[in-house]
Amino acid sequence: MGNANADNASSRLLSIYLINVFINLLGAAISFVWFSYVQPGLPGGGDLVLLQDRATFVIILIAMVAAVGVPLELKWFFSLSKHFKKLSNKMGLENLSLTEIEQQTKLVARVLNVPVKLSIANLIVWLLCGLIFAIAPFLIPKYCPWDELSAEKISAWTVFLGAPTVVVLSYFVSESWIRRFVEASFTEQILKNRPSGLRIKVLPRLLIVSLMIGLMPPVLISHVTLSQITDVKNGQQSLDVFLTQMPLSIYFLLGLTVALAVILSLFLAHSVSEPLRKTREGMRQIEEGDLEARVKVVSRDEIGAMGEGFNAMAEGLKERAYIRETFGSYLSDEIVRKILQSPDGVKLGGQLKRISILVSDLRGFTPLSQALEPQIVVETLNRYFERMTNVIMMYGGTIDEFTGDGILVFFGAPQSLKDHEIVAVECARKMQEALNAMNAENSLVNLPKLGMGIGINSGEVIVGNLGSEKRRKYGAVGSPINIAFRVQSFAGSGEVLVTPEVARHIDQSLLGEERLTHLKGIEDPIFLRKIKR
Repeated sequence: MGNANADNASSRLLSIYLINVFINLLGAAISFVWFSYVQPGLPGGGDLVLLQDRATFVIILIAMVAAVGVPLELKWFFSLSKHFKKLSNKMGLENLSLTEIEQQTKLVARVLNVPVKLSIANLIVWLLCGLIFAIAPFLIPKYCPWDELSAEKISAWTVFLGAPTVVVLSYFVSESWIRRFVEASFTEQILKNRPSGLRIKVLPRLLIVSLMIGLMPPVLISHVTLSQITDVKNGQQSLDVFLTQMPLSIYFLLGLTVALAVILSLFLAHSVSEPLRKTREGMRQIEEGDLEARVKVVSRDEIGAMGEGFNAMAEGLKERAYIRETFGSYLSDEIVRKILQSPDGVKLGGQLKRISILVSDLRGFTPLSQALEPQIVVETLNRYFERMTNVIMMYGGTIDEFTGDGILVFFGAPQSLKDHEIVAVECARKMQEALNAMNAENSLVNLPKLGMGIGINSGEVIVGNLGSEKRRKYGAVGSPINIAFRVQSFAGSGEVLVTPEVARHIDQSLLGEERLTHLKGIEDPIFLRKIKR
């Protein structure tokens, strides 16, 4: 983040404190205007001398109360600024150590505590101010410009209206400011989980603002009206003064409460809608395939829980994609898809299914590998398997396993495949073409040419998850697989041989010479057919 940015963070924190001071001064100014110009029934309402005395008295009270609140709040902010400067070189960086992450996480919690701490400090200040207003006529009657009845009204205004209004307004304004500050100052690595700290949940916030908006105007206007009517009845206020000043009082209270309602509604709506909007943006990124999308979590409330849940979901999707990609290096996409999507995908068991089995094997590779360096052998085999795998996957084959330098492939399992015999033969022809292209490349770098024989058979086998609860694999069991291996052993380099089970399902123009062959384990000889190139 750097020292300059750390200083900028300190300045932004200080601006939050100044905004809080402004809200308190605004509350004090509105209270002064109300009792000096609007509120009927206070002695000398428009007298300039008394007005000056009241202003002087209010300023003194504010100074006395500020002596309690200001040092405490400044201590919080200077402590935070010091902490920011201490971590300035690591702020905004990724791949932090566990200790650095812990330090920044603690700093986030301290910053997020600011709105609640300010609100508590404001509440103490205004309650103390109300107490001073209430007892001033008794302690210093000579210097107090209000009588005991007026002091009670001022104290009630301060405690029941001024205090909750300033506290709630200060909380929402500073919370909005702090949320933006934290999102701009800390990385997703720090803000991926709900931070610790004080935070008012969404439901209490909705209730507080709703009650203030719904109840404050009628309660205030009703209270002031009934109070002044009582003063008129008791002779403490003339009817003319009541009729003259009461409309002004009502208009003043209406304007004040409407402005407060609008401000609180905007800040409340923004505090809820902004995180939701960012979460929706993250969801859109996920939908577009960006599994790195995350939202910054800056609260411990329900919205923070939602953001944390979104991040956990994104991590899960990323991990699932990684598992699928990793499994895909060992298994076919069809098997991976079945395992990950189906609740029963990993259960042991199988089903009887008609499939085609393709078995390929390199000819003369064992003596060839003994004459080459091990690294060259491995690199050559890997290139060979990569070329063959691409072809097999293109035709929808399922690679069951690599057998040394050979490959066992299923067509029609686990996903059913129409005309799997035809597809298997086309795949085999394409595999031979791919090997020829690879041999052409090998000749350019003085690598040996490879030859491959392929055998194809079809029939009913049992396919499914085989093994034990601790170790299992997707595979197939049945004599058609054994026959496919034996057919492959009769195929020469560059040849594709198929059994009669396969030959009768494919285009007869592809069939070449017949070979009467005795396969081990089969009593009667069978005619194998060679596939034309």
